[in-house]
Amino acid sequence: FRYLKSFRTEQCQSFLQHKCTAHRPYTCFNWHFLNQRRRRPKKLRDGTFNYSPDVYCTQYDETTGICPTGDKQSSLSDVLVAIRPHHFNKIVLIQSCRQHNFIKLVFIHGGVSTNSALPFFCYSNHCPYLHRTAGDTERRYHLRYYKTSKCIYETDSKGFCVKNGPHCAFAHGDDDLRQPVFDVREIQALERKEAGIEKIIPEDSLWHDKNFVVNTYKTEPCNKPPKTCRQGYACPYYHSNRDRRRCPANIKYRSIPCPTVKHGDEWGDPTICESGDECQYCHTRTEQQFHPEVNLLTIIDFVMDY
Repeated sequence: FRYLKSFRTEQCQSFLQHKCTAHRPYTCFNWHFLNQRRRRPKKLRDGTFNYSPDVYCTQYDETTGICPTGDKQSSLSDVLVAIRPHHFNKIVLIQSCRQHNFIKLVFIHGGVSTNSALPFFCYSNHCPYLHRTAGDTERRYHLRYYKTSKCIYETDSKGFCVKNGPHCAFAHGDDDLRQPVFDVREIQALERKEAGIEKIIPEDSLWHDKNFVVNTYKTEPCNKPPKTCRQGYACPYYHSNRDRRRCPANIKYRSIPCPTVKHGDEWGDPTICESGDECQYCHTRTEQQFHPEVNLLTIIDFVMDY
């Protein structure tokens, strides 16, 4: 419960004082920069989540950590503290304009001033979509997914995951598993499925063939308009380049991440790799997670369950 409620939802005060010992490598429980900040997931009175566990926001800036749609959990003072360059000793807000979506600041140091216009947080709105924060923490630590499946990696002598460290979002053992919290719309879809009213996976007999599933899962684009696919991450088709998976039967690539695309724990844009689809390494998290070398049964069981 502590992780669901508090992990990376508050800024590290020690970091602001240059005293955080968990900055490099970054293992701090709190966030240091805005793009590491995670919103606390909540289930609203109507049975929906305050933000989707599957559909990513297309306006969220992964570099600055700012979403123009807004976030009720942030205040202007929080934003200024997070973006304030430490070598400036004063920031003055001289103009704000909600209509044109910006705030104008003056950074002052030693009598020299610098003007800057930054995106404005709209406090009356709240983005209902997933923000692709550093480490993808909003999805991994969402009520829907946190600790609902087992980690494929072992633990070290301290009990920490050898891959994801002390903050692993996957379960290590049966006692570590938790039941997922479902959105009311997902519950209704499952109920319709059980009643034979609706099938999540298209009624194509090929999806019951294991070889077809392994070679086809998320290799073709979803034909539904953006943000309208209700299947979310369970959709057997990809919704973006970061979700796409190359067919392992046609392109021989290993389960090792491409060094051009993945830096540390972060997956970048697959299109930056000069080798393109012919690259012999994984380009997305989906390619690595469902690679036959990692776990052949994972993808089969995942799709068959739906």
